Amino acid sequence: MNAWNRVLWLLAAAAAVVGVTVPLTGTHVTLPMLLLSVPFALIHGVRRYGWRTLLFFLIVTLVVGNFFENLSVSTGFPFGHYHYTGHPQLIHVPIEIGPIYFGLGYICWQVANTLLDEADSRLGGSSGSVAGRVEVVALPMLAAALMTMFDLGVDSIASTVKGLWVWERGGGVFGVPYTNFLGWWFVTYVFFQIFALYLVKRQSASTSASASVRIGGRGVLAQNVLFYGALGLSSVPYFIGASGDMVKDGASVGWSGHAINETMMTINLFGMVFAAFLAVVKLARNDLALRR
Repeated sequence: MNAWNRVLWLLAAAAAVVGVTVPLTGTHVTLPMLLLSVPFALIHGVRRYGWRTLLFFLIVTLVVGNFFENLSVSTGFPFGHYHYTGHPQLIHVPIEIGPIYFGLGYICWQVANTLLDEADSRLGGSSGSVAGRVEVVALPMLAAALMTMFDLGVDSIASTVKGLWVWERGGGVFGVPYTNFLGWWFVTYVFFQIFALYLVKRQSASTSASASVRIGGRGVLAQNVLFYGALGLSSVPYFIGASGDMVKDGASVGWSGHAINETMMTINLFGMVFAAFLAVVKLARNDLALRR
């Protein structure tokens, strides 16, 4: 195991340890874990795709994510009407939001990639594969769904309970409107789809369909699965240690803090954690033999 691989395992393990211990104190650790995903994605992405391809993914996520975030704060499309509180901001959006789209986005892309048998190596059917032509759309769609699973399990805590942002008109998901989750899927699908088409172009320009992928295998993908699963598991100890006080959303509707935390934990257990479990099963069964 080389030094960079050790660093990746250390970062993933650190996320897992922090996610299942610190929340017992009643501290919500999602933001620190997400910021930890940024160096993880940078190292993993350069090793898997090379720095040029990873730089393209970084730019696309930053530009697309910040554009739609600022658009929604200004107009309500596509997420809904909300505003951020505190933090240094880029126009209307905290500066850490862009890097979070990148770090979490990369991890979700690789978890989806695991579930689809390393589809990133054969996108577009450049080797005559029908699967590749399907996966050029299926991989971005699944990665976007994994991103939305994350947001579904944290947004009500981060906004209604913690007040990191405010949904001005409230919403049925403990103060969060359903449009937020439709918007999350749409926005993340857009940058994942752009990245998938970029990989198709790179593969089409090469004699090898997998030329855009430098390293692969179960261990490489397992690091992302561990990180993603840890994000979901962090809601379990937080539910144990969090306050159950009544809170109000941006529309002054009252909600039970206990009900919010319990529901978010349940969503994460049967959303993110279960998706990570399916990915672990794939890895354990060695279903990742590439069809080339």
